[in-house]
Amino acid sequence: MTVWQGIKQYRKAVFWSVVFSLCIVMDGYDLGFTGTLYAHPAFQAQFGEPYKNGYQISAAWQTGFHVTGKVGNMIGVLLDGYFSERLGRRTVSLVTLAMLAGLIFMQFFAKTLPVFLVGRFLAGVPIGVFQAAANTYAAEVCPTVLRSYLTTYVCLCWVMGQFICAGVTYELSKLHNEWGWRIIIAVQWAWIPPLLVLIWFAPESPWWLVREELYDEAEKMVIRLTDGSVNPKESVAMMIHTTRLEMETSSGVSYLDCFRGTDLRRTEIACLVYGIQAGVGNPLQAYTTYFFQQAGLPTSESFKLNIGNNATSFVGTMLTWPLLYYFGRRTVFFGGLCCMTVLYFAIGFAGIPDMTNTSANWAKSSLLIVYLFFYCPTVGATVYVIVGEVGASRLRSKTVALARNFYCLVAIISGIIVPYMLNPTAWNWSAKAGFFYGGISILCLVWVYLRLPEMKGRTYEELDILFDRRIPARRFKSEPIDAYAEYDELTKIKSEA
Repeated sequence: MTVWQGIKQYRKAVFWSVVFSLCIVMDGYDLGFTGTLYAHPAFQAQFGEPYKNGYQISAAWQTGFHVTGKVGNMIGVLLDGYFSERLGRRTVSLVTLAMLAGLIFMQFFAKTLPVFLVGRFLAGVPIGVFQAAANTYAAEVCPTVLRSYLTTYVCLCWVMGQFICAGVTYELSKLHNEWGWRIIIAVQWAWIPPLLVLIWFAPESPWWLVREELYDEAEKMVIRLTDGSVNPKESVAMMIHTTRLEMETSSGVSYLDCFRGTDLRRTEIACLVYGIQAGVGNPLQAYTTYFFQQAGLPTSESFKLNIGNNATSFVGTMLTWPLLYYFGRRTVFFGGLCCMTVLYFAIGFAGIPDMTNTSANWAKSSLLIVYLFFYCPTVGATVYVIVGEVGASRLRSKTVALARNFYCLVAIISGIIVPYMLNPTAWNWSAKAGFFYGGISILCLVWVYLRLPEMKGRTYEELDILFDRRIPARRFKSEPIDAYAEYDELTKIKSEA
């Protein structure tokens, strides 16, 4: 099946996957406005401490906002892994959207930093659910040929959220009263009603229905997800076959099962690629406006440059599709990480001159934008494809949940140290933080080369067999596989045992 044939036959699945992924726009917006508020004059004046000719939100409070939000994300991700397997993807998403609509009020009406902190934590829980649910749904409703495109779209939605945030915060940075930052938070309410309506009519994942042994319902969902040319009985039979193959090689559907047998390797890959994204890709991205400000650019220019930064990220993410089509997951991820490592060191060297050097200030800010252009189509977007593919079907939601929680854990560590790196009242490293992340990137490159397999074009059955055979990462691309013959052999062995 070609990509175009897949789009024609599964255009309804593409539409519903796009709808579910739009929830991630809120995650991108949430991440964007948190870092941007630290640079917003009205927010600084209301909650900050006097510093030179203005105000600064202390590094300790910045760390607190970031950490509590990520802890909320971790709880939400775990809850999704548990409840989505019991209630289904659609039901969990509807309940979560309704919860978020209410929890935004706490941040909107906050008068003190502690109240805002609690609001960040509580709102982080539903955001965490979206982080896991969108990727799982996209991986389950589309055919193999479209898998990379729809899981990558999750990342594009995240960039869209940041892009929207950049435009909103730029306009509202000119409003020097409390509404300048409160409206930024209120904008989140705008897309909850349409998402609630759309997801209410969305079909449930047929893979989840098969695992619940609701085969008739699964066939109905296949019909709703395709153009009528796909035989629903054959599609559901393939899902049943894959599920049984996994049960032949290993059993169990708990979080603990993700760390047993060959599933341990799959969990390692999912967690580590997400960890690399959080530990190497995202640390400075969440603070771009603040980074530009601390790099020596005026506040107005920092907000303008952030819009350009997000536009660059959007274009970069769009390049993921042709890159994955021609080169595959492993090559794109490894190549992107190589480029990011070089650019991190370049940013570090650009940070050596004094901040009175205007050319150096623009150089390090521009290098960060170039860095994000390389990050978005490689490490940034490819992660969603890898994590959506690598887990066993029966453990997919839990594998995604564990991986996303590992991401949050690494992000918490980064969230603790980055404000201290950038804040002039703390370590004041500014762009020299590039040296630190460049060093970490080198270590990550070693792991990627040795452990990350190429999964392009492999069906879920084939991946199950490759992991069960313990094929080395560098041989995944070329190893010959006959999924049905392998299943027959496993069944024969078990019957003789």
